[in-house]
Amino acid sequence: MPSLARPLRLLTALSAMLLASSVAAAPGVAPGEASPTQKTEAMAHFTTGKQAIEQKNWEKAAIELRASLEVVNSPNARLVLARTLRDSGSIGEAWTEYGRTVGDATKLAVKEDRYAKTAEVASAERADLEPKLAFVVVTVAHAPSDATLKAAGRQVPADEWAGPIVVPAGAVDVVLTDGSGKELGRQTVSATVGQKTAVALDAEPQPIAKPKPAAEPADSEKHDEAHVVDVPPVTSGGSKLRPYSYVVGGVGVVGLALFAVYGLMDNSTYSDLQSSCPHNACPPSKQSEVDAGRTQQTVANVSLVIGGVGLAAGATLFVLSLSPKSPASTGLVLAPGYLGLRGSL
Repeated sequence: MPSLARPLRLLTALSAMLLASSVAAAPGVAPGEASPTQKTEAMAHFTTGKQAIEQKNWEKAAIELRASLEVVNSPNARLVLARTLRDSGSIGEAWTEYGRTVGDATKLAVKEDRYAKTAEVASAERADLEPKLAFVVVTVAHAPSDATLKAAGRQVPADEWAGPIVVPAGAVDVVLTDGSGKELGRQTVSATVGQKTAVALDAEPQPIAKPKPAAEPADSEKHDEAHVVDVPPVTSGGSKLRPYSYVVGGVGVVGLALFAVYGLMDNSTYSDLQSSCPHNACPPSKQSEVDAGRTQQTVANVSLVIGGVGLAAGATLFVLSLSPKSPASTGLVLAPGYLGLRGSL
């Protein structure tokens, strides 16, 4: 007759895996509300768990201690569970259980002083684990009531969103979805051991609006606000203006070159944002690229104005330098969006 030892071992291992995955199993009644039968059942699991700890059978110990907590939610039993997970190497789960121990013991300490010591010890032992763990601190905005948060593939219970969340070190995906599984926000961060990395998710990001170029003032406004500065008459020494025409024209050429460079950069940034932000909605992580695009467009617009004015002024000075026969009457015109010379030869 075949031995049943191996099938039983497989069944036991499978049960242990399922129970170990149920870290956030529903807690039992509070110690002060437990019936004698519940106390007896919880103590039986607790005693078996302690015996497994002495044998360093961490898996069995965790199963028995969780079974005890499902009957009577004792902070002292949860403290033993946290230490079991810590000693078995599951320090991430241990840190979480220490936190639950602190919360439960603090509530019970209002009526029973003995739990204040439990909260104090659990808090100190939890702090000892923090330098060995990596965390993310998630801020969620505009999340619907049925939203689900996952960090590194693990679903995070809603009551843990407000505090640090233990994650493996390295690249971590933090994803927010609604009840139907539709993704509302995602951010990938690099988590570092001993540090808390901030993550911001917004279920309703604001759409990106490409800034419009400033409107050119009307001609009437240019003339109304224009100021004319007289330039001394140009006599037969008009050729002296030629070096200045080259300088001013060179400024114009540089301005147009800058316009071309920053115009291309602006178009490239805008194209990248369109591909990364469907429906013109970008997450907060893209805000730096949006700001860069706006700066590039502003520089391009200013460079275009400088380039046009520089070439026009350079050409005017060059023409004046070619007329040595009669004095020229000139004036420098300053107006919003316009700089140039006017006069007669």
